[in-house]
Amino acid sequence: MQNLGNIVSIIKDSEKTLFILCGFPYAGKSYIAKQLQTQTDIAFVSIDDIFHTHGFNWDSNILPDADNWEKIFNESYEKTRRALLDGNNVLYDSTNQTVASRDRLREVTQSVGAETKVIYIQSSVETVWKRWEDNQKNPSRSVVSRELVQQTIDMFEEPTEIENVIVIDN
Repeated sequence: MQNLGNIVSIIKDSEKTLFILCGFPYAGKSYIAKQLQTQTDIAFVSIDDIFHTHGFNWDSNILPDADNWEKIFNESYEKTRRALLDGNNVLYDSTNQTVASRDRLREVTQSVGAETKVIYIQSSVETVWKRWEDNQKNPSRSVVSRELVQQTIDMFEEPTEIENVIVIDN
């Protein structure tokens, strides 16, 4: 188990490394991402940011079809690839709930001779649902549908040591 200060040090000591955030919805990935951004010079790629740029919205359930999801992810891979080519460390913010999704990001890093580490924000299902309920009461927070959160939890594949994982208990 690592703390935020340790991860800041790991990032500062790294070169041309992709840090893949991974965890349940509402585990605190975006919160941790903001903390890491303020304490390091890491480049940031966020699926949610790209999702919103393309006119989609979790709150009103305006979601992309398969083709648009592919466009969103391809754009994120290209942003990641370019930042790594420029010699930057990159923080990639998405649930990255399957080994296949993390493997796809590892392919991007390998194509440019970069390294990969997974930052797994570990949170209990109970905590996730509590945060989801709290966000329902806060109009400034986005709320993903209960069904989509459950679907993501159900398909989540916890990263293993072989994935070069750093675990934060949140």
